Amino acid sequence: MTPVVKQRTAGVIVIGNEVLSAKIRDENTPVLLERLAGAGVRVGEVALLPDDVERISEVVRDFAHRFDVVLTTGGVGPTHDDCTWQAIGRALDRPLVLHEELVARIEERTGAPLSDEQKRMAVLPLGTRLAGKESRVPTFQIENIFVLPGVPSMVVPRIESLCASWRAPRPHLSNVYFTTDEWHAVPAIDALVAAFPDLEIGSYPIFHDVDHRLHLTLEGFDRDRVAQAVDFITEQIGSARRVRVQWREDAL
Repeated sequence: MTPVVKQRTAGVIVIGNEVLSAKIRDENTPVLLERLAGAGVRVGEVALLPDDVERISEVVRDFAHRFDVVLTTGGVGPTHDDCTWQAIGRALDRPLVLHEELVARIEERTGAPLSDEQKRMAVLPLGTRLAGKESRVPTFQIENIFVLPGVPSMVVPRIESLCASWRAPRPHLSNVYFTTDEWHAVPAIDALVAAFPDLEIGSYPIFHDVDHRLHLTLEGFDRDRVAQAVDFITEQIGSARRVRVQWREDAL
């Protein structure tokens, strides 16, 4: 019997006009997706948004209702284009207030009092918590929303810390490679999907590899069930056309 495993779900929001206009390359999304997947967290959607308070608030509100956790990156500084906190406050219907603990942390690190302009980055929605031990720009949490800075070097340690606390079993994943073209394998893949509706199945045509033309992924929490699916699709397409099977080793 296939085990019932409730995966934590996540929505990721990347914020910044500079990313949309290609002035700055988005380095955060690949890191977030890799770390979350490695922790057994299922990402349901990624949104890349401009510095638009109304649009950010709409997506934050939507994601907060649909996913267990929401992660945002970018827009938390003191300048004119940093509007993430205003948007989150609007999404949650919470007023913005000066977070005295954050001010104290920053002043302790810098050794000088903050100017009024610098204090803008400490004006947060009421009830925001400071997670982690980072003193200057910590990980912020408000309800199920986790707010990260946009600088990639600051994102990595924060997402690793969060994922360490969220870590859960990953599903078993089998990668199966065939010499046949996807075009000719569609009936077999349709039969596989119909026979194994409890598995997540992906099909990827390959055009520039020396030994295979089709890459299938079969994923589920019951290894025996995934193995049955591998045998099924091998029989459907033909064992002579199967190149190899590779299993991910970091599952349950």
